[in-house]
Amino acid sequence: MPAARSAAIVVIACVATAALAACQSHTPVAARSSSTLKTAPTDPAASSAAIAPSAPVPATSPTTAPSTTAPVTSSASAPAASPSAQAAMTSAAAPPPSCASAPGADIPDSSITVCPDAGPVGSVVHVTIEHCAPTGNGLPDLPAAGLFFLGPKSWLGTNGGAGAYVPYSPQTGPQATATFTIPATYTGGNQNGPYPTLAVTPGTGYTFATDPAGECHIAFTVTAP
Repeated sequence: MPAARSAAIVVIACVATAALAACQSHTPVAARSSSTLKTAPTDPAASSAAIAPSAPVPATSPTTAPSTTAPVTSSASAPAASPSAQAAMTSAAAPPPSCASAPGADIPDSSITVCPDAGPVGSVVHVTIEHCAPTGNGLPDLPAAGLFFLGPKSWLGTNGGAGAYVPYSPQTGPQATATFTIPATYTGGNQNGPYPTLAVTPGTGYTFATDPAGECHIAFTVTAP
């Protein structure tokens, strides 16, 4: 064999050998058999736990937790009414009626009582008279000889006009009662002529008086026409 051919064969062989070595160094390694690998747990819960994020769940604040117990409201702890509401209730409540009583002038155990002792025209009052007429010496036992509502310009006696008559019952006995409506007018006195009819106006100067001679009498105030 010629020397040149032998050298060429040697070169080719070396090249082939180097190429084979290079190919072997880049050949991928075959994957292992699946029977030799560890597999992931088949438990779904364990698997979920393995892949779930590790961020902690925030605790529920005690102040934001819903209450399971209905609040109990005590009637004693109800809020007090505001000052304006209290003032309105106070002004709306009617004051209790005031009554007045007075002893007679000269007869023992005599008295007169009016309830209330003030009111507007048209209001109803109750009058009680007791032992307001003299007895003895053959006189009958009477609560009074008469009862009258006198105005500031009327009086009992001569030319006094006598105001307005107040009927009472019983007519005999030591005590009597009357229910009387305050009138819009009364009869005034006049020394020299007819008795005038006068309007009942707000103010004092009004009196419930018994006859004779005003033995029992008590003041009354007219509050409104």
